[in-house]
Amino acid sequence: MTVRAEDLEFYKEHGYVVFPKALTDEDLEPLIQDHVAIVDEMARDLHQAGKIKDLCEDEDFHHRLARLADQCDEVDGCPDIGFTRRRGTFEFLRNQNLVDLIEPFIGPEITWNPVSHVRPKMPRTDVHFHQDAVFTTQEAKDILQVTVWLPLGKATAENGCLQVQPGVHRQEIVYWTYSKDLPQTEKVLLPMEKGDVLIMHKLTPHGSGPNNTDAVRWSMDLRYQKTGEPSPRPEWPSLVARSRHDPGQETTYETWRDAWAAAVEETPQQIRYPRPVEPLSFGGEMYYA
Repeated sequence: MTVRAEDLEFYKEHGYVVFPKALTDEDLEPLIQDHVAIVDEMARDLHQAGKIKDLCEDEDFHHRLARLADQCDEVDGCPDIGFTRRRGTFEFLRNQNLVDLIEPFIGPEITWNPVSHVRPKMPRTDVHFHQDAVFTTQEAKDILQVTVWLPLGKATAENGCLQVQPGVHRQEIVYWTYSKDLPQTEKVLLPMEKGDVLIMHKLTPHGSGPNNTDAVRWSMDLRYQKTGEPSPRPEWPSLVARSRHDPGQETTYETWRDAWAAAVEETPQQIRYPRPVEPLSFGGEMYYA
């Protein structure tokens, strides 16, 4: 899919832009199958430990994790990207159709950073409004970064689709206290289909309402930045997803897998970095020139 000049202008004006049907089932299926396998492994481990009675093998991808959670309070999600290190997930992070969308927003030297997640949004859960700019070290706070959000099935108002506050990014303020000081402006619901891709500015407040269904709303939220700039989470590995200058710099699966295995052994939990206690002006590059 081609990113048009009007898409970039919409992004600069509103702080987000949605690309309908930017990805195919073929793009997404390896990623989904990785997580089908991950949930199956979770179920078998819980069953062996005597914590569930039913493996729920007849449930589909969008329901199985929720049915496991019905049996065991310990189930509130699944292990994240770097903790599972699956090849299909790795290949998706550098999927050419996906990276083609990202390049006009940050340039041709593209790094995926580890402030990125698979999100199984469980029934009855919601997400408070926040800016992605606050999840960083102070060394990396001014980097040019975009959030890429995509559902692995339908995202609807009923199951808690993403909501954004358009135009707030143009204030060029980071609300470091998470949602406490965010301006109260119009919230726009973004129902999306499988294959749609949202690109969002790091200063755009967003969140979601409750998942009022009995199924899991699976999604990915991924962060991409210019290669060579500081990582917002330096204790865990990034990967070079594209280099037009030197494709030999692009990270291989084996390098990424082994680096994550070593990093997680050394730092098994996310480090919480100190944040300012009041809103401050953003001092970084807002858009790719």
